[in-house]
Amino acid sequence: MADLALGPGDVFAERYVVESVLGEGDRKKTFLANDKKMGRSVALSFVKPDSILSDPDGTEREAKVLGRIGRHPNIVSLFDFEISDDGSAQYMIFEYLGGGTLSQHLAMTGPMPLDALLRLGRQLCRGLSHLHDRGLIHRDVSPDNIWLDERLVAHLGDFDSAVTIGTEISKLPITTGSFASPEELEGQLVDARSDLYSLGAVLHIAATGQRHPGHLDLPSGRGDLPTAFADLLTGLLAQAPAERPADANTVLRLLDQVRSSSNVGAVIVAGESDTAEFKSSLHHLYGAMPLDLQAKIAAGLIDSEQVKRDAQKALHHSVTKTLAAFLNSSGGTLLIGIDDFGSVLGIEADYPHLSRGKQNQDGWQQSLRNIVNNALGEEVWSVIHVSLVPHRGSVVAVLQCPPRSSETWHTEGGNHIFYIRAQSATQSLQGPRLTRYVRERWPS
Repeated sequence: MADLALGPGDVFAERYVVESVLGEGDRKKTFLANDKKMGRSVALSFVKPDSILSDPDGTEREAKVLGRIGRHPNIVSLFDFEISDDGSAQYMIFEYLGGGTLSQHLAMTGPMPLDALLRLGRQLCRGLSHLHDRGLIHRDVSPDNIWLDERLVAHLGDFDSAVTIGTEISKLPITTGSFASPEELEGQLVDARSDLYSLGAVLHIAATGQRHPGHLDLPSGRGDLPTAFADLLTGLLAQAPAERPADANTVLRLLDQVRSSSNVGAVIVAGESDTAEFKSSLHHLYGAMPLDLQAKIAAGLIDSEQVKRDAQKALHHSVTKTLAAFLNSSGGTLLIGIDDFGSVLGIEADYPHLSRGKQNQDGWQQSLRNIVNNALGEEVWSVIHVSLVPHRGSVVAVLQCPPRSSETWHTEGGNHIFYIRAQSATQSLQGPRLTRYVRERWPS
């Protein structure tokens, strides 16, 4: 098609003055052009002849999808499109976004910092949520199809592969292979979670700098990323759709959790309160042993190892009762690896106290889970949002606890104790005060 060979200064359709090539994908070649009639820059996209032959309805399908979507700040706007009478010539006019594609941006900058990753994820989630709410699936979410404006705000583009939810896709052209979901590659029905898989793949390469998604583990060079972000990627890239987040709004909420849990410095500066508390460790015993205990150990009256075990149980109890109090009150954030004065100690001192072969972040988190399950019940673990966050050269555990819709009881020696948060402290309730609190907070 001759139009694919347009050069600077050429005028197309007596209206569009070509300035340069913006990019070229599998289906289209796109030019930056000036619209003389409207006096604005536009992206002039010509559909390649081979693409017209393989999918002659693609252009009209994309135009109808964009018309159905309407305007959205995270979706590329279509201004116009034309198809010749015989269908052999097809072009589309889009808004011009001066930041180029995400692929081009990553090629210049390399892996994105955490703030930029979270911002990108939130913007794409908003665009996908808008699309999915209208019963549509993009099917081709990839760095080549994400355009950035001058402020680096992301816009979803290239909707020629989009279909309505429930459409049989086995006879449609496959989308960008390495970013497509497993169910799409197998020709099965796709839904919104297929786009979420592709979103996970995009965020993965934005975090790693790889050209295509590879192994799910983030490389050791990204020690600045919290574990909650890696957990989110693992969920998005799950092979089975049922194991992924339910929808884009759920992913948006999880991204916001990662952002809030990563802001350790702000929590420390604000200090302990009715919604924030600091703990030095989960297992490690800081400070010297009291003199009376030292004397009893020296005299053989008590066993030193038993003293250490009792002290560690006290640490565990201090952590779990605080979690229970937050859950029973207005919610809150518990930082482990921070002392009472806000000094960063990190959780690394706990590692030697863990089982051999598990003296690392994964082992630490598993030990926390076991402690929480034993004291509060297994269902509580799914309520608490846990992220291990790099901060000032150490790793701090951030535990975010939302207020629960039912009571959380703390098991202690066969008894069940009820804790609440009040005036920067944790206290137990019993008797009439407990009965009144439960009735007022969770009326039946």
